[in-house]
Amino acid sequence: MKTTILKYLSVFVVYFVVDVTYQFVFGMNFSQNIQEQAGIREIFVTDIQNPLLILIWFALMTTAIVKLVVEPAVKAKDIKSAALKGLLLGVTAYGTLALPNGWSLANYPLALVIEVTMEGVLFAPIASVVTTWWLIRKEEQ
Repeated sequence: MKTTILKYLSVFVVYFVVDVTYQFVFGMNFSQNIQEQAGIREIFVTDIQNPLLILIWFALMTTAIVKLVVEPAVKAKDIKSAALKGLLLGVTAYGTLALPNGWSLANYPLALVIEVTMEGVLFAPIASVVTTWWLIRKEEQ
């Protein structure tokens, strides 16, 4: 039970820290500038619209990462598998978030589609690898 809680907590914390750090260092500024250049700034929420929805997003991603990536990788003791499956999960989740905007919203910039998809390239694999590495080390001690 303790290990299960630690898995979820580790993925959630790493994912959250990486995501928030990225957004403050690069993501929010980049997105806002692109949105303004495209003239679509008014369709986006500038403040946090609903913290509950954000927490649900993190909970869903955490659960998917633990069940689909971390647990199988720890069982196989395979950090490379965690990286590759985390990458696939991240690109799929974030591509599913970004691509519909690109094909359905008028003047939606391709740069935003790419940037959001690239977030999936970073966030899920990092959370997957860090947690898998930590759990494998924990088992070996």
